[in-house]
Parts: sequence; C-alpha cells; structure tokens
Amino acid sequence: MWNPGADALRCPYCGTVRALPTTPAQVAERPIEEGLRAPRDLGWGTERKTVACPRCGARESMAPGQRAAACAFCGTPAVVETPASGDMIRPAGLLPFRLDKARAAETFRRWLSGLWFRPNDLYQRAELTGLQGVYVPFWSFDAATHSAWEAEAGYRRAGGRAEDIRWEPASGFLELFLDDVLVPASKGLDAALSAEIEPFPTKELAAYDPSFLSGFLAEETAVDLPAGLKTAGDRMASQIRAVCVRQIPGQTYRNLKVRTQYTDVAFKNALLPVWIAAYDYRGRPFRFLVNGVTGKVAGHAPLSWVKVGLAVLAFALFFYLVKCT
Repeated sequence: MWNPGADALRCPYCGTVRALPTTPAQVAERPIEEGLRAPRDLGWGTERKTVACPRCGARESMAPGQRAAACAFCGTPAVVETPASGDMIRPAGLLPFRLDKARAAETFRRWLSGLWFRPNDLYQRAELTGLQGVYVPFWSFDAATHSAWEAEAGYRRAGGRAEDIRWEPASGFLELFLDDVLVPASKGLDAALSAEIEPFPTKELAAYDPSFLSGFLAEETAVDLPAGLKTAGDRMASQIRAVCVRQIPGQTYRNLKVRTQYTDVAFKNALLPVWIAAYDYRGRPFRFLVNGVTGKVAGHAPLSWVKVGLAVLAFALFFYLVKCT
C-alpha cells in the first residue's frame, strides 16, 4: 500500500518497499472541445471493487481485499457492493498523499481544542469513527478571459453624510488568465467544505498510476464534464467580478455590469488526497476534512448555545455600563 511518510509502496506483510515516480509529471490540459466530444480512457486501469452509499450516493472504490465498514463521506454503515461504472473517466493525474493517518488525526485533535463557543466536553466526547484517506475526483479548468465592465463610481464628499455621494460613470477592460480552477467531481463531498481546504498544489500532479490507490479509497467521478464546466464558469465569473470591483475608482460603486469572453478553455481531471472523518458528538455526526498534502483543515462542530447566550449577555451588559457612565 502507499506509504505517505516514505513516498513509496510498502507491503504491510513483508515490509518490501517499491518506489513510485512522484515527481511532477506533464499532466497536460486538453482543449474543452476534445473532452466534450468523447472520453478517452475509462475505468481505473486495475481491478477494484465498488460500494455505493444509500444516503449520500457516493460510489467508493477499493482494492478487492478491502472491506468498507461505513461510507467515508457521511458515516452510513449500510454501504452496498455494486458493479463499477463502465463509463467512469480515468484520471489523468493524481496528487499522492503526503500526510499520514497519524498526523491527520493529530491535526483533528488540535482543531477541536482550538474551537470557540463549543461544548466543554467536546474534546473528550468527540470520537473519530473512521478517519479514512480518500482520493476525491476533481476537474481543473484553465481559461483566458477578456472582460469589459461598466459601473457607477461613488465619491463621498469630505465631511458629508454617508448618503451624500456623487455618482459618475466608469468603465474599464480586464484581461485575466485563470489557471487550475478546481471543481469537485464528487457526490459525497460538500463543495463548500472542500473549498475550505484548497489550494492543492496542482502543479505537482503525478501521472496517474493505479498503484497509488493501494490502501486508500477512491471515489468515482460523479459530476460530468459539462456540469463541471458550468460550475467552473460560475467560479471564474466571481473571480473576474472581484478584480473588476478593485478597478472601480471612488469609495463605492453600484450597477456593475461585466461582459466576459472566454478563450483557450482547457481542462484536466485528477484525484486529490483528502483525509475524511465523521466524528460523533452526543449521537450527532459531524464531518472533518484534512488536505492530504498541505494539512489544511475544515470541518463542522456543534455550538454551545449556553456559551453563545452568555457571550451575548456579556456584550449587552458591557455596552449598557458604557452608556450609563
């Protein structure tokens, strides 16, 4: 199985170590028109068995001898073995795990201990029910963008009231190359939560080799290329708009309109490493993610409404005393 600490395959029975090429490979982007016509390579390229989760719908693959006790994404124990998808697009590249399980678990515990407004017994009661390393499928998109924008720029008069603003027309042009805009192709992983553990060092992708999957779960691609492209377009539009806003003169703006042309749109698909844990607190499941390369953390945790209420009362009392003095 893949040993993140040694950056090599290590047999758990005899200890034999076999190196795999982990240096960045030329995982080339392909023109979007080519990908929309027809997929090139299908399947994992090796024997894998697949289980499906009836709750979140994720389809996870593993080595034939592995057993899935629960869904890695939502913790549901009733996963069902199912035939692998015959039309699953094979990844072009992969980022191998660098963070091992022990370090991921320690990251989880540090994250828990640093939370505010959480129950006092959270650290003691939260138990890892199954920290698992999962290769999650992602689409990556590039595009050259050419945008024209127009807006009304607002200038506040010195010493004037907040609503005393002079509005003037403004316009501009922006050329921006967007590189490796990531879109999860996962059904089990929450897109908003996964965005919190970005970025991944996608320039370090290794060429896909099924040997990297040994000992880990891998999710089948659940979002097709057209749907991924649409989501990427939304993310790109948001980034472009944010840059345009910074170009608007004055102190404020309104009625911003942006018109963008996209050229040289290209894509690649890859598996990215994520440690996923469902932890249980007083019978309620919560999810925790660790970027398997950088160690960046995201997760959900319960709030202590008693602590929140006491904090609100303390602030209210403080402002009352200030007002009375």
